[in-house]
Amino acid sequence: MSIGFNYAALSDIGKIRQSNQDSGYAGPNLLVLADGMGGPAGGDIASSIAIDHLRSLDTEADTPEEALESLREAIAQAHQELCERSTQDPALAGLGTTCIAIRRSQNAITMTHIGDSRAYRLRGGELRQMTNDHSFVQYLVDTGQLTPEQAENHPQRSVLLRVLGDSQEDVNLDESQPDFTIGDRWLLCSDGLCGFVSGPTIGKILYRSKTPQQACETLVELALKAGGPDNITCVVADIVEDPQDKEPQIVGAAATDRLAELRSQQTENPGDEAVRDDQDASDPAIQDQTDNEDEDEDDSFSQARAAIPTESLTEEDSAPKYRWGRIIGVIVGLIVLLALFATAVWYGMSERPNPTPPPTSTSISETKSPATTAEETTQESEASSSAEPSSSSSASNS
Repeated sequence: MSIGFNYAALSDIGKIRQSNQDSGYAGPNLLVLADGMGGPAGGDIASSIAIDHLRSLDTEADTPEEALESLREAIAQAHQELCERSTQDPALAGLGTTCIAIRRSQNAITMTHIGDSRAYRLRGGELRQMTNDHSFVQYLVDTGQLTPEQAENHPQRSVLLRVLGDSQEDVNLDESQPDFTIGDRWLLCSDGLCGFVSGPTIGKILYRSKTPQQACETLVELALKAGGPDNITCVVADIVEDPQDKEPQIVGAAATDRLAELRSQQTENPGDEAVRDDQDASDPAIQDQTDNEDEDEDDSFSQARAAIPTESLTEEDSAPKYRWGRIIGVIVGLIVLLALFATAVWYGMSERPNPTPPPTSTSISETKSPATTAEETTQESEASSSAEPSSSSSASNS
């Protein structure tokens, strides 16, 4: 008799988030869920790294001990890569992720867990939470400082005490080998589901859904109806005899190629590329081949050019135009200033008043009466004739 998982996985970005930072994996012998953190710059990278290190374990382990050891090693490697990336790239500071992984061996299942993503088991109509949140609020509940009801709406319920990638210290995992039986239904989910859909409602959906796929779809739909403020990811698996033979499912951030692109960018060596270019330039055969390729351009060049973001091409083309435009603008500005200056000078000259002749040196201080006698007039005339030189001299001094 062969025992295995019938499985399904589904992830949704939610109604508020700009990117999906959850990742999920469901396969015949392995179930994984990771909820990344670190903002838009790195949360999706973090959860993808966890999936990437664990997905190779989707084979049946010989013993539970082997399954546990393999999970520990893969998670430790993921943790180490997260720490290295967070240290080397300031844009990825704060990189981290939760992680739940279940691997099947011949007669047991082994589970490791860190963070606040959850695992539930439905058996005979009874739902049981199989993980304990590694959060500050859960610590307050465990120590009796909060009730579970108070914890549901606590403002710090998203503060985590343990995740992958948060520090250089060794990973502190919760490890278990829960018992299983044929007919059990398992759910792994991010807090985008369990934080907004109650446990009893989750249990009802798991119990009523005929298939894992239907259960995933209904649970995601309910989380969206509750507002969908976070990414929502579900991995559902039934333990069955003679499981279906189908391909593993990868959902969320791990289903994209961003992790592969990041790794390829960081592994490129500009020095080696420069040396390779020099060698190509010095090889006549390679040079001839390059010339022929330039003359005979094929569709591959067009495809490669189409893969380049439009924004980068626009910036490169517009930079020279912007510099010439700035130079022309400066020249036009100088011409305008000179024209204004010339206009002001011309206006000042045209409005300048004409110089008036200096006032005459002779002033009449007193008006003679018409009754002046002829004798006095004659005397004055004679006197003025004799005094004319001295009067002219006095006026010029004044």
